Amino acid sequence: MPDIRVHTALAVFGAILRQMLLAVALVANLSAMETQISAEPENLRVAADYRQAVIAAGEYERSIRFFDGLSKRPGAGPHVFLSLGLAYIDRIPAVGAFRRIALGNSATAALTRSIELEPSDLAYLIRGLVNLHFEKGFFHRTPQGVEDLENALRLAGGSAEASRARAYVARIYVALGDGYWRLKNRDRARATWREGERKFPGDARLRLRLTAPDDMITGTIAHDLDAGVRVDTSLRELE
Repeated sequence: MPDIRVHTALAVFGAILRQMLLAVALVANLSAMETQISAEPENLRVAADYRQAVIAAGEYERSIRFFDGLSKRPGAGPHVFLSLGLAYIDRIPAVGAFRRIALGNSATAALTRSIELEPSDLAYLIRGLVNLHFEKGFFHRTPQGVEDLENALRLAGGSAEASRARAYVARIYVALGDGYWRLKNRDRARATWREGERKFPGDARLRLRLTAPDDMITGTIAHDLDAGVRVDTSLRELE
């Protein structure tokens, strides 16, 4: 009968080998995606796919270093800085509370630079959400978040049909109402959610906020704006 220790050793070796092969494949995949992004640094879709692969691998620092390097290129555009801001945001749930503050500040700085280069509803939305997420302790950034989200909604503008073509606009209505709710302006929060629901009648987030009791709304907002909870940064709503 074969020695059970031999079987155990072979099983361990096999597991280690599989992990090594996966790691090699991962590095090759990330490297290939970085090459593509370097050629198209303003392509948010390609950059978002790369960041999702980074999240799956836990390679947050690699992503931050990569986009930071791109941002230092002469003539770096607004989407490079937006992707850098999102790379910082991606790492926030993976670190402790104190480190989250520094990452949030770095994300805000990158998003501010994106807005300086080209004000956009998407950049204002993301910076507004960062501000809403940092309200605890000595940080009271909800007013700044609301201001950003009001700017996002203003830039989104257009008809209901045009708004529906950009699904992320629904997120602006949700977040802006959440900000008003936090500022104890519940009538304005509900008016914002109702306006959003008229344009996005199938949005579950808006429907919940318009039908749930106040304590449930407060709890939902607290959960959604908890910096320790990972948010979807895939930008799938751009498709």
